[in-house]
Amino acid sequence: MRADLTEFLLQERLPEQYRQQIQAYFIPFINEVLPRIRAGDLRVLGIHGAQGSGKSTLAAFFQWYLQREHGMTVAVVSIDDFYLRRAERQDLAAKVHPLLLTRGVPASHDLPLAEQTLAALLTLKSGQSVDLPRFDKACDDRAQRIAWPRISGPVDLIIFEGWCLGAAPCEESALATPVNALEAEEDPDGVWRAYVNAALAGEYRRLFAKIDYLLMLAAPSFDCVQGWRLEQEQKLAATLDVAAPALMDAVAIERFIQHYERITRQCLQYLPFQADCVMTMAADRRISAVGYLQRGNDHARQSLVFTDLDGTLLDHDNYSFSAATQALARLADLGVAWILNTSKTQAELHKLAAQLKNPYPFIIENGAAVVVPAGCDLLADVDLSIVNGQRVKEFAPRRDEVLTLLRTWRAQGGYQFSGFADFDAPTLCNITGLSLGEAELALQREYSEPICWEDTDERWQEFAGLLAAEGLQALKGGRFIHIMGTADKGQAMAWLASCLYPIGPAPQLIALGDSGNDVAMLERADIAVVVRSPHHLPPQITAPQGELRITEGFGPVGWNEALIDIFGAGD
Repeated sequence: MRADLTEFLLQERLPEQYRQQIQAYFIPFINEVLPRIRAGDLRVLGIHGAQGSGKSTLAAFFQWYLQREHGMTVAVVSIDDFYLRRAERQDLAAKVHPLLLTRGVPASHDLPLAEQTLAALLTLKSGQSVDLPRFDKACDDRAQRIAWPRISGPVDLIIFEGWCLGAAPCEESALATPVNALEAEEDPDGVWRAYVNAALAGEYRRLFAKIDYLLMLAAPSFDCVQGWRLEQEQKLAATLDVAAPALMDAVAIERFIQHYERITRQCLQYLPFQADCVMTMAADRRISAVGYLQRGNDHARQSLVFTDLDGTLLDHDNYSFSAATQALARLADLGVAWILNTSKTQAELHKLAAQLKNPYPFIIENGAAVVVPAGCDLLADVDLSIVNGQRVKEFAPRRDEVLTLLRTWRAQGGYQFSGFADFDAPTLCNITGLSLGEAELALQREYSEPICWEDTDERWQEFAGLLAAEGLQALKGGRFIHIMGTADKGQAMAWLASCLYPIGPAPQLIALGDSGNDVAMLERADIAVVVRSPHHLPPQITAPQGELRITEGFGPVGWNEALIDIFGAGD
């Protein structure tokens, strides 16, 4: 390698650990996109990242490395370079809203200048040159033209970085509720946020369409951003010989980033499902994982995987998922989101999601509710209920209503069945093989009542009629019959997919299940995978919406087999 990484580290005043990031993630990324750059298919590389995420440093490395190692001419521009002049923002603040004086949000950029600059770079020929606009943040105004760097053509690649690249407008109804104190106190009537949102829906969409490939640096949460932004300001101050009036202290930074909070949270929610590559970051800004939405397999592009647990991803007898580790690693490598869609309780899912290292919302009790776990920024702008401190979308009545009817029918009609309300934890352990702790979590049901039917088939037909008359249903799982409202796994899957992909092409839905209570989910999937069970016949899928597959292997072995077949085994 001709490029000496030490030179770059010294140039950017970076710690030695950054070398590890370069070798593990950044050079492999360059190797991934290099054929497209050389073919001319990738002219504009966009880098999205929240404030302080390191996107400017990453852009500088890509430029330095491609020049040193591959002899390419690379232009780097930031959306920050195209801020309106301070006088122009003062005019906007006077005419529209005072908050528009603050640079950064959509509506505070000179988009004609941005489009003209990109167009000039794309058409620059040998012997021609163009000056690249720059903004002086220390003075909060556009830099004098003499300070603009000049680049000569032709340009092999334009790197365009910015905190809001790829952002989409939110629903107008979501603007009504302030997300922070700044919106509540300084924009109580919503004029500022509506103006910013309208800008995103208009000319910014045209600008972002010029990006051929979008790389996202995904912060773990918005809470990290304030600390990152403060470090960024301190680094800027260290480069200046004298104090600059436009630099901010910690209190000013806290207020400043509230201008960006709504859009940043929305980007953290949606862009991981739409960017071409997502580099997931830890709180210390190190990259922890990289996911490519296209890497030798078209199924990886905008796919969502929904999976049942018992008998599917988890072994029916010992609840192990060890046989599925290869496919789990492949999903992580590709950045494919996978959603747990199960008959289990919320209490069980919090524990299992942690064991599976699954950070996404999950669907509980056969589609009765979608739960967004604490620390997950997805669905931030969706109107959800708060149930026991958790953000929840409910599709079914509460369990107490179901139990009242079941107890009445059993007392009056003499129907023979037993349910979870009749069991203690040791009894459930004997039936299921769960540990005592796991059984205690399984008993914490909120929307459904699993029962064991102990009466005749004729009596079941009578009982099923009572259920239907009250708007209830019976879903047969691997061990129990689940009595609940008319929600199902398919309805919850479709709702969650529409929330995760509110704009653009609908994702490809891949669903995996083994029992009758999975049928609604399997029938609504684009690829439905029936996972074989050693304990019962496969469920009957009579109206599949898409492709139907049946595994050879049982449980997690079949689950692993199916997803590796869909996404490939990787390197």
